[in-house]
Amino acid sequence: MPQRTPSIIQHLNALQEERGFLSAEALQELGERLCVPLHRIEGVASFYPHFRRTPPAARNVQVCRDLSCKMAGAKACLQAIRATASAHTNATGESVEVEEVSCLGRCDRAPAALCDHKLPVHGAEGALRALRGEALPPSAPPPRYRIDFCEPNDRYQTARRIAAGGDTAALDTLAALKESGLRGMGGAGFPTALKWGFVRNAGQQGGGEKYVICNADESEPGTFKDREILRALPHLVWEGVIIAALVVRAQRGIIYIRHEYSPERRELEREQATAAVVAAELGIELEIFVSPGGYILGEETALLEALEDRRGEPRNKPPFPGIEGLFGKPTLINNVETLAMVTAISARGASWWKSAGVRGCAGLKFIGISGDVARPGCFEIPTGTTIRELIDLAGGMREDAELAAILPGGASSAFLPKSAIDTPLDFEKLKAAGSTLGSGAVVVIATSIAGEARDLFALGLNLTRFFRNESCGKCVPCRVGSEKAVLLLESIAAGEAHDPAASVALLEDLHSTLAATSICGLGQVALLPMLSLLRRFPALPGAAPSAPHPHPHKHNAQDPQNSAT
Repeated sequence: MPQRTPSIIQHLNALQEERGFLSAEALQELGERLCVPLHRIEGVASFYPHFRRTPPAARNVQVCRDLSCKMAGAKACLQAIRATASAHTNATGESVEVEEVSCLGRCDRAPAALCDHKLPVHGAEGALRALRGEALPPSAPPPRYRIDFCEPNDRYQTARRIAAGGDTAALDTLAALKESGLRGMGGAGFPTALKWGFVRNAGQQGGGEKYVICNADESEPGTFKDREILRALPHLVWEGVIIAALVVRAQRGIIYIRHEYSPERRELEREQATAAVVAAELGIELEIFVSPGGYILGEETALLEALEDRRGEPRNKPPFPGIEGLFGKPTLINNVETLAMVTAISARGASWWKSAGVRGCAGLKFIGISGDVARPGCFEIPTGTTIRELIDLAGGMREDAELAAILPGGASSAFLPKSAIDTPLDFEKLKAAGSTLGSGAVVVIATSIAGEARDLFALGLNLTRFFRNESCGKCVPCRVGSEKAVLLLESIAAGEAHDPAASVALLEDLHSTLAATSICGLGQVALLPMLSLLRRFPALPGAAPSAPHPHPHKHNAQDPQNSAT
């Protein structure tokens, strides 16, 4: 199978890797070499935050400013790293650029930083050691997860079996996924078998070009479980891609991974050497595509725009990707965890999967937990495990603090009060409680840490700023509404709002407008976390005890980070 010509974005990634930035001359040369108008090159290069247009400092340190890192002292960490960088420059003459950035997907190591865009470090001490070139403590080896069902020599045998069985085996796989009840693990929770069936039946029966895309652009605050799966179980992800391609009749499988996940990408690349041999025997080509950055790229149609060398702005829908996706062809998009689970279910069967859950729930779930717990991390749990039990797995509350609030499904979910601690981690159970399982991210918030009270209002504002900062700006409601919301909240926080209750009422109106009119899920959920705090914690500034409780939140099927079901 012939290799696809590298895209504009892949060329820009390589140029920046080689030269450190994208000069006007380099873009002009690239356009001439690719026979592409300069405005096309500039349009792509100017959109993505990873691409820089000015020469960089000799070294770079990026410090996360979002929820879990804010709770772990990101501001003090940033100041310490800037002092460290200044001292390093004075001692060596090597310039160091230090900048705040959005979530790095390492909330379990908060406050998180990234050195030279590749090396993840923990806090100011980790950054100092990295700048000095000192060895960092090795990561603990991953545990043996329950879904990792086979020894290395037995890998990819399930895909081979399905390929050998032809249409009968493919339909049996679909039936097993349907019986298992597997739903998308990116947040939308759409039934996996139903989605695969749409793509299988799309286009010409038995022919026509199709694609499978694994969305590994995990960028939502609190969310890092896909990172752990990529690190520990890349063989399950690749086999899931191959199985998906066999079932939906696709010829190419692509893993789309965020550029900040360099260590995880190396694990994927090592495993790809084996997976690609198997895939080639079955008529499938495998590829890794490195995202040039931006939370919005987790939205499935924005991801497709990037793969097609355009600015990563969500598309209007319909048509949906399953019918008209990459290059106008039927495209299956699933997230990392979903495809890993597909491999396990295809090998072990629906009955095994259903029996793995507890409290009447089916299956296993990877959950990342961060915030005010003793041991933040990623845990493979039976679906139906309660929030309390998950906190216990994470060593309990940090400093034996009292629980104040829970964000059960990542930045785009609704906060729950401490009374919800015994809610099972399950799509329907959390929906009934007024939130969502979302992106598999639980953030735990204490009433106080080290004698300092947690400011829930400030944490909600932090999330609202995140969505404001990450809006692509394509649609007016999201672009203007998220900025207006931040200004309203900042005025309340500063004590400058003439009537805080009226400001909150305006926020409710803004939320209704954004939910109804934004093109994608970012605008639809941007104000939800903050409003859920104001509705459920009446002591917060501007909150009204009589405010109605939100309806159980249902992620839109195209939510950023939550669309890759």
